[in-house]
Amino acid sequence: MTKKVVHVVYSLHIGGLERVLVNTICRMPVDFQHTVVCLTEYSDDFARLLPASVKVKSLGKKAGQDWSIFKKWAALLRSVKPDVVHTYNLATLEMQVVAACMRVPVRIHAEHGRDIYDPKGLNKKYWWLRRFVSPFVHTWVTVSGELFEWLIDTVKIPKRKTRLIRNGVDTELYVPATDKPKGFTIGHVGRLSPIKNQVLLVDAFNLACSLSEAFAMSSRLQIVGDGESRSVLEARVEQGANKASIELLGMRSDMPAVYQGFTVFAMSSLGEGIPMTLLEAMACGTPAVVTNVGGMPEVISNDEGVVVPSEDVNAMAKAFLQMFTNNMETQQMSIAARAKVISQFDEAKMVADYLALYNQ
Repeated sequence: MTKKVVHVVYSLHIGGLERVLVNTICRMPVDFQHTVVCLTEYSDDFARLLPASVKVKSLGKKAGQDWSIFKKWAALLRSVKPDVVHTYNLATLEMQVVAACMRVPVRIHAEHGRDIYDPKGLNKKYWWLRRFVSPFVHTWVTVSGELFEWLIDTVKIPKRKTRLIRNGVDTELYVPATDKPKGFTIGHVGRLSPIKNQVLLVDAFNLACSLSEAFAMSSRLQIVGDGESRSVLEARVEQGANKASIELLGMRSDMPAVYQGFTVFAMSSLGEGIPMTLLEAMACGTPAVVTNVGGMPEVISNDEGVVVPSEDVNAMAKAFLQMFTNNMETQQMSIAARAKVISQFDEAKMVADYLALYNQ
């Protein structure tokens, strides 16, 4: 018997949450029929990553509070008659109220991370919104232990309704390079946005260059991705003394090869869940320097990299220099990074966990 699942996202563009969605759908059994609903718009290029059988629809939400989307959403539910509605992140949560009113049998909401408007989860208005909608949701999913505890202890969602399903990656696709990359390359992959705080990466790299001539002569910083912060980042690069060693590479499709070219992976985010790019880099045997936000400290210990305080440019620069100077330690971290992902962040387990929820 075919089971119909409707996934609801704010938009469908290249990002960690969206890639979890695509990867999960692609590995689901064939007797599941999926529809992806975007409140706003979607990228045709990204939609093409989904199987041809998956329908992608937009509700055309206008800026601000657009009440018309609830009518469109109700009409879509009447047409599709789903067995499961799976919403992703706060912007889609209200759709669960309509789904409950229309008696959708299984209703799941997933928290994958926070945005720039509430990076630390302190906004009480958002707490109350989640509490109000909670009776309409059967299961709340979080991707990190930090989000799991916050949802229970701070937001006060009942523990019996909450599940921790960590993001996972394909460790047969993301593998270490056959040959070690030359030089010392600090790499970053992500949407260029304020919540990712890539400006700190540029500042920390410039600071490390000023502290060590050897580092300045041998190192480079590569940032892969695009987004609303690109112009700000370009200006920051131009202002520094090491712009020849900093590359903004834009979007790339050959991601395993990109990760394999990095010596160290770096993330300077203000808020995160469990970043897919971090897991992919680690699966390729790349140790990491990350900020101590969200679920990243759950992924990186002293064995796999370095965790530094958020918004601390000095600590980030010091970590870069540590990885550059201690080559043997960095190589050991590389081995440990891949082992950690294989043992704890396997894509097959993630998909199996979601499948169990859909079949409840």
